[in-house]
Amino acid sequence: MHFSEPLHNSSLTDIKFLAPIPLYYKVFDDHDLHDRVFKLGFNNLSEVQKRMGQELPNQIDQERIDSYEVGYHRKDSWVENDDKMPIGSRYFTPPNNFLQYDNNDVKEINNRIDAGYKQVVDGLGHNYTTKKHRISESWLQYYEPTSGRGHNQHNHCNWNRDEDTDHFMFSGGYYLADGDPLLDHPYSGVFSFHLRDYQQMVRVKKGLLMMWPSDIVHSVKPFYGQNYRAVINFNIRSTAIKTKLL
Repeated sequence: MHFSEPLHNSSLTDIKFLAPIPLYYKVFDDHDLHDRVFKLGFNNLSEVQKRMGQELPNQIDQERIDSYEVGYHRKDSWVENDDKMPIGSRYFTPPNNFLQYDNNDVKEINNRIDAGYKQVVDGLGHNYTTKKHRISESWLQYYEPTSGRGHNQHNHCNWNRDEDTDHFMFSGGYYLADGDPLLDHPYSGVFSFHLRDYQQMVRVKKGLLMMWPSDIVHSVKPFYGQNYRAVINFNIRSTAIKTKLL
């Protein structure tokens, strides 16, 4: 992740940020659209697709064991470049690529993601060609109210070394429903960024769109709620970003 300048001002005297991590955060309130997209996915995705690799923390998850197929060649020993090492189980289940649905509401969500991505890139001082960025994968998943599923620490770095790496890649989530988390579970479904030995926690809400650099490690606490939580996760990347170190 490259910035046009290494040092950025803060609100404190003589304190600078050293290339701070960018995070896009915006809440949309047209919930009729969110409800329609929620129903579209719920009625069309399979039960496996709806869970999309969610995990039961700290216990054997028999469903994962029974359906898991290794998506890459397992070797006894090997050498890899340590830059942007993949962490976690990004490809436990292949993406359902819900954002490719031919539906006007889904297209509007794509437009919002595109606009947010352009805003982030503009804020970093980069020039780009709008035709050369794309949403490469997407996962619409539903968290059941009482199963306690979450997602262990992971990032979205490439598992397959044959994947292109010369892109400017962000990951994100668009929340169609927060699932009304139970109040006696204070960490229910909390989204966490793992940075410098701390968890930076975000309590998500309906209509929230977040985007962050794909190599940032993040997780989801076990979810308990009164209704289904629904989130569209995605990767968006561009090969048109021009970086220059001054």
